[in-house]
Amino acid sequence: MKENQLQKIHDQARENHVPIMLDDGMEFLLEYIRIHEGIRDILEIGTAVGYSAIQMANLRWDMMIDTIEVDPEMYQQAKLNIMHAGLENRITLHLQDAYTFQTKKIYDLIFVDAAKSQYRKYMEHFFQNTRKGTVFFFDNLSFHGIVEHPNLSKNRSTLQMTRKIMKFREYLKNDTRLDTEFFLEVGDGIAISKVK
Repeated sequence: MKENQLQKIHDQARENHVPIMLDDGMEFLLEYIRIHEGIRDILEIGTAVGYSAIQMANLRWDMMIDTIEVDPEMYQQAKLNIMHAGLENRITLHLQDAYTFQTKKIYDLIFVDAAKSQYRKYMEHFFQNTRKGTVFFFDNLSFHGIVEHPNLSKNRSTLQMTRKIMKFREYLKNDTRLDTEFFLEVGDGIAISKVK
């Protein structure tokens, strides 16, 4: 896919408030995959319009991506974008709730960028699809800085959400199955958890 077509997907997503990763977070994810050449099989939870899946697939010719989206409209848009990118043989789209997705596949990287309050449930659901060295990559762990500074929001549901994110961050720190590094200043707050 040409750079300007990718830019168009990016700009339209921003205009329509589609939840795609912040640019520096996206660059951080791509750089991580570039450096770790063993990453080939990726599971993405939260396709949105397919922007990040296309970006990841473009890194290497042998990247294989399963991506799950629950919203039918987003799914259709992602399907078109992936088709235009000529990547439908390497990106497999699934229209369903991530909890109902079952596969025996083992992934090198599981990218979680969906309902923030469900991160722990997603992680536990897909732990059976990991091995030693598999990486969970979580986005949105700062939630626009509100997790660190709850006074930035007066909205009750936002504050409840930030408490859930804070709880999840604590859970990651204490989970003995994982080695977790936080990069809260990157994008909207990122954690990389490697299965021990």
